[in-house]
Amino acid sequence: MEEPRKTTFYDSAPEIHPQHRSPDDRDREELARLGKKQVLKRNFGFMSMLGFSCTMLVTWEGLLVLFVQGLTNGGPAGLVYGFLFAWIGTLAVFLTLAEMVSMAPTSSGQYHWVAMLAPPWCRKFLSYLTGWLTVAGWQAFVASACYLCGTLIQGLIVLENPSYQPKLWHGTLLFWASAACAVFVNTVVSRALPALEGFILVFHVLGFFAILIPLVYLSPHSSPHDVFGRFYNGGGWPTQGLSFFVGLIGNVFAFLGE
Repeated sequence: MEEPRKTTFYDSAPEIHPQHRSPDDRDREELARLGKKQVLKRNFGFMSMLGFSCTMLVTWEGLLVLFVQGLTNGGPAGLVYGFLFAWIGTLAVFLTLAEMVSMAPTSSGQYHWVAMLAPPWCRKFLSYLTGWLTVAGWQAFVASACYLCGTLIQGLIVLENPSYQPKLWHGTLLFWASAACAVFVNTVVSRALPALEGFILVFHVLGFFAILIPLVYLSPHSSPHDVFGRFYNGGGWPTQGLSFFVGLIGNVFAFLGE
């Protein structure tokens, strides 16, 4: 005699016709398939999520800030080939993550996927380790983003006010002001966050062309040989290959995000 199957939330959920399913319904069914119940409200749509991704990656903005590192260690050719190298590697990582998300779309992310795929004897340890590494990465991410934002503001003040004397503690205060602004937006006015992300997406796209067009038409142009064939080793590293990989950090940061 067969043992009766245990009823899950997915079995008890009302059946919805595919044509009438909303994104919330699809999310609810995906979570029920994983044995979980949806309890959080979905506020973000496609455009706001796209804006959020652009806000996190800030690819062209990151290159504007850190391209000097690639020019010093690698030169123009190293910067171009390093960008393509970092792009291919990032694409491979994102394709893998996309496959994991399609299998188990949960907010747990990496530590949940490790718990699913790791061998049973080390599953808990590896999942625990992955979770804490993710937390440490996010903390470092927030600190670096606030520091970069504060120093950029301080640089703009120096540019616009020649009489200003920059101090180290000024940058520290701007760092904490950037962090306080981010906390305020994500807590007090969190309901307006999807609309803000959509605005940032528009600003991100228009800003790209606002920077690119003047650079292309007003800046001096180099020969193709200088752009694609000249490498520099401004850091004095033992080999040109090592200098290239040192300068690669700037390109990787542009794809990693702020």
